[in-house]
Amino acid sequence: MILFENPCFDPPYNQAFEEYVFRRLPAGEDALMLWRNDPAVVVGCYQNVYAEVNLPRAAELGVAVVRRESGGGAVYHDRGNINYTFITGRHRGGDYAALIAPMVRALNELGVPVEMNRLSDIAVNGRKVSGSAQKVKKDRLLHHGTLLYDTDLARLHELADGARGRFASRGVKSSPWPVANIRDSLGGRAMPVEAFQEALRRRLAPEAEAVRLTGAEEAAVRALAEEKYRAWSWTCGQSPAFTKEADFPLGNLSVSLRLSAKNGVIEAVTFDPLLPILSEAGRRLTGARLEMGETRARLAGLDGLENLWRALF
Repeated sequence: MILFENPCFDPPYNQAFEEYVFRRLPAGEDALMLWRNDPAVVVGCYQNVYAEVNLPRAAELGVAVVRRESGGGAVYHDRGNINYTFITGRHRGGDYAALIAPMVRALNELGVPVEMNRLSDIAVNGRKVSGSAQKVKKDRLLHHGTLLYDTDLARLHELADGARGRFASRGVKSSPWPVANIRDSLGGRAMPVEAFQEALRRRLAPEAEAVRLTGAEEAAVRALAEEKYRAWSWTCGQSPAFTKEADFPLGNLSVSLRLSAKNGVIEAVTFDPLLPILSEAGRRLTGARLEMGETRARLAGLDGLENLWRALF
C-alpha cells in the first residue's frame, strides 16, 4: 500500500489531489490518504447544492463549498475532522462493509467504541461519527469518509442540515443523523487531532510507503483545482433541475415566490401577489445564474428587495 502524504488544508486542492491520485494510481496498487480541510461543506456529485447548503451563511463565514465526484450526502469539514481515502482494485463498488471494517478495527484499538451503522456510517452509541461514499472507475474503487474527531458540530448543523426549505428536485438528498465527536468518547485518553491522525495511520498502514507528489504533479493538481473544484460551473452548475418555493416579507405583505432553475440558471420566477416591482424583478432574474453576486447585481436599483434576494437561496 502507498501512503500519499498531503499536508494542505485547502478544500478545492484536496478534492483535486484525491481525484488526481485516483485516476493515475498504477494498476494493482492500493493507496491510503489521511487529510484535513479548512472549513468547508462538501456535497455529493448528484446533489442540489442549493437545497443542501446555506450558501449565504457559508459565504459570510468564508466557508468553502465544494462538489466531490462521489455520491452520497453533504458533509461538513474543518480541521477537527479527519478525512480518509482508500483506493483499491480488490473490491467492488458498494462493498462498504469490507472497506469500513479496517477503520472500525483501528478506532477500536485506539479505545473508541465504534461500530458500523447503516450502510456506510460508523457510530458511537448510535451517534454518527463517520459517513462514507464511493466512486468506481473501470477496475478501481475509491472509498472515502469523514471522521468527526473534534469538529464544530454547531457549524455543521448551521450550514449543512440537509433540510433547507421547499425544494422539488431529483437530486440525492442528505439523510441527517444524530452526530458526535470521537474525542468526547476518549475521556482522559483524548489527544490533539494531529496525534490521533498519526495513531490511525500507524494502525491502518504500519508498513506503507509514504510518498508525496512531485512538483509537476502538484502543479497538475493545482490546475485541476482551479479548472474544476473552484468553478461555479462544477459546484453549482452541476445541480439538477429543481423548483423552490419560499415566502418573504415585502413591506406589510407576505409574498410567495416560486423559482425554477436548471444547471444553476434561473428559468422562471413568479410571485404572489405580483406587484409591479416584483414583475420587474422576475424579468431581470430570468436567465441569471443563481449566484449571489449576479442576482444581487440584477436586482440593483430595485429598493426594498433584500428579503427577496435572501429567499432565492
